[in-house]
Amino acid sequence: MCFWNIGTPTPSYPCTLCIIKSIVFPPKKKKPFPLIYLPTVALHNVIKMMNPHELAKLSMCSYRLELHLRTFKRKIERLRIHFSPNGYILELFDANDRQFVVDFGDEHIVEPMDTVTKMKQFSGSYKIEYDTSLFLFQPFPLSWFFEVSNLLLSLYTSPSIEWVFYMDQLEIETVRQFLDTILSGRCEMLTFYGIEISCEFLTELMDKIPLDKRIIIDAHIPSDFRHPNALKFFGSQYKNGRWITLDDLKSVRNVHYVYLNSTIFNCNDINQFLHYWTNCDENMFEDMELQLDDSVEIDVDVLKNELITLQIVDETVETCFYLKVKNHHNRRFVLCCLQICKSKKAKFTVQQADDQQANIFEILELLEKKKNLEEKNKDSEVSEKSRRKISMEIEEFMCLIIKKNKNRYNFEF
Repeated sequence: MCFWNIGTPTPSYPCTLCIIKSIVFPPKKKKPFPLIYLPTVALHNVIKMMNPHELAKLSMCSYRLELHLRTFKRKIERLRIHFSPNGYILELFDANDRQFVVDFGDEHIVEPMDTVTKMKQFSGSYKIEYDTSLFLFQPFPLSWFFEVSNLLLSLYTSPSIEWVFYMDQLEIETVRQFLDTILSGRCEMLTFYGIEISCEFLTELMDKIPLDKRIIIDAHIPSDFRHPNALKFFGSQYKNGRWITLDDLKSVRNVHYVYLNSTIFNCNDINQFLHYWTNCDENMFEDMELQLDDSVEIDVDVLKNELITLQIVDETVETCFYLKVKNHHNRRFVLCCLQICKSKKAKFTVQQADDQQANIFEILELLEKKKNLEEKNKDSEVSEKSRRKISMEIEEFMCLIIKKNKNRYNFEF
């Protein structure tokens, strides 16, 4: 800037004197502060403030920085790895469930690599970045899939890693090969997308995948498919669940969730399943969702037939009610809330009888005792004196139930 125009509104242009001065005495460029020379605590605090994208870009600056980031191991909530011949996508989710995507696209902009040993090799591949997406256009063969994965995974630590396969784009033999390697390492969830998966390959998958994993099959499944492990995984979700039978549902034990996006069940089937759940001595599931067919008519009386229920008034759903297990001593989750949505999705959520649900459990227990007394009173062998005594006890239970029903739940006497 020319000092003759300092303090005036006139646009400033360098004069001859200023040009000569800048040539003789060129301004000193400030050297960038080397981040790696920060003290360990300060560097750790800087890394904690970075999002997963910034960490990936930082690791591409220098191999020394990459080694530092590996030692810090930034914690993220979950990782999802998409695997297809057309590209390699890594989804990173932070504590706020924000999704960050690192996409290794294949547009043949750069020469293929001979080997992959460090993130700095991808610095020339960095082309585009959006708020939550980082695109690295770098082709590499499928055989290097795990080498590239391990480079990125070494920067983060996550309690959940999900691997996603696109079956329509991959050879079955390739899936078999990579599945064996995946199962030998970190894997909490497996997802398979496709138009249709054969019975033979589904059987192979369910024989091979350990039951402590979660699986998603987002593809059509033949109606004649059967496998004893289908609903025994820690979590299972099927886009097509029309091959699942009522006996399959009854076989569920100690799983986290079961989600079926289409089924052949009706209200009578759900009633039978609820009867089985109330009498079962083992924990079956924590969450279950069954999408009923559009042709199914929701009949609340059929759903609650011969069940002791406590109905919640909620106009946003078709119906919502609670029921309890009969033998709660061996069960961790003793309450079940069934909600039938307007979309005809049946949602089962089991709960403990904690402080929040203690009132519901207590009322259901009183209703159960009252029903047992009523059945006892119908016995022809009971004397008239005992009948009068039982009737008095029933009236006492009725008064106690009404007194405890502060939230105005609906139930039948």
